[in-house]
Amino acid sequence: MPTTPPRADAPPTTPLRGRPVDRSSDAVILAATLDLLAEHPYDRVTLDEVAARTGKAKTTLYRRWATKEDLVLAAVTSAGRPPEVDALPDRGDLRADLLAVIDSPWLGGADRRLAVLAGLATAARSSARLADAVRSEIAEPYVEIYRRLLLRALDRGRVPEQAGARVEVLAEVIPAMSTHRLGTSPTGVDRAFFVAVVDDVVLPALR
Repeated sequence: MPTTPPRADAPPTTPLRGRPVDRSSDAVILAATLDLLAEHPYDRVTLDEVAARTGKAKTTLYRRWATKEDLVLAAVTSAGRPPEVDALPDRGDLRADLLAVIDSPWLGGADRRLAVLAGLATAARSSARLADAVRSEIAEPYVEIYRRLLLRALDRGRVPEQAGARVEVLAEVIPAMSTHRLGTSPTGVDRAFFVAVVDDVVLPALR
């Protein structure tokens, strides 16, 4: 039987598409993922737990993130960078400025941030993609923050001029020591550790 050709004025046919992805709950899911990283090592965080914590179906999570690695990577990116990247603290004293970075409200404040970073340290050991994200989104911005604080103190005459040669290295000291401690210490890192690094390593090296 001959087929009837389509009318010249007929609307073009469009392929059927699946249901659009609902992104309205992304922020809640990503925040819950960071909470779980603060509570458990990366290896113990599961999409089942994220689904239970947020009240979302696991299929909803898989529709957005195919793997746990993808979900955690999205959570890291969603946190943005430390706000001090855009607005350096200025307390009138280098030590106070360094401690203001440590006490930043970013990622829920010092305690939660340190817990999240401890969880991400274990994640970075399991995934090269996550290690790259932690380095680019967290470690490198902190190095830049400390570098700018040290240079500003140098420009203001608050540290000796000859200390300028040490700025590039000292800017890496706090992030490097915290990363090492997070990755090796069973007790993690607390605020006292950062204060000790500032008082016993960074500031003496500038004198």
